[in-house]
Amino acid sequence: MQTMQQQRAAFALEGVEKAREELDEKQRKEYKSHVSALPFMIHANGLGQAAAFYKSKCADSKGKKKLDYLLLYQLLSDWLSQDDQPFAGMDLLEGITKEDMHAYITAQAEAMVFMSWVKKFATAFMQDEITKEENK
Repeated sequence: MQTMQQQRAAFALEGVEKAREELDEKQRKEYKSHVSALPFMIHANGLGQAAAFYKSKCADSKGKKKLDYLLLYQLLSDWLSQDDQPFAGMDLLEGITKEDMHAYITAQAEAMVFMSWVKKFATAFMQDEITKEENK
C-alpha cells in the first residue's frame, strides 16, 4: 500500500511526463514557469482565484487551446477530483463553487502539497536541450 506522498508523487510524475510528451520545447519552458507560479498564486489569492485564472488562460483570444495552461489546470483538477479527494467526481472550478468551506480549505492545502511534487518533476524532466548539453 502506498503512502499519500507516494500517491501524490506518482500522479504528479505521470502528469508531468504526459505534458512533456505533448508540449514542444517552448511550451515546456512555459509549463515549467506556470508550475512554479501556481503555488504562490494559490497562497496569495486562494485556490479559487488561481484556478479561475489558469482556466481562463487555457485558450487564447482566438479560441486556440494553450496546452501549457490546459495540461496544468487539468492535472490539478484531476488530482483533486479523485474519489478520496475534496472535490471527488467534480471539475476543479465546479468543486470550488459547490462544496463547503471545509472542502475548499482541504483542497487548497492538498493543492499546495501536490504542486510541490509537480514542481520538482517539472524542474527535473522539462529541461531544455541547451541545459542538458551544459550538464553533460
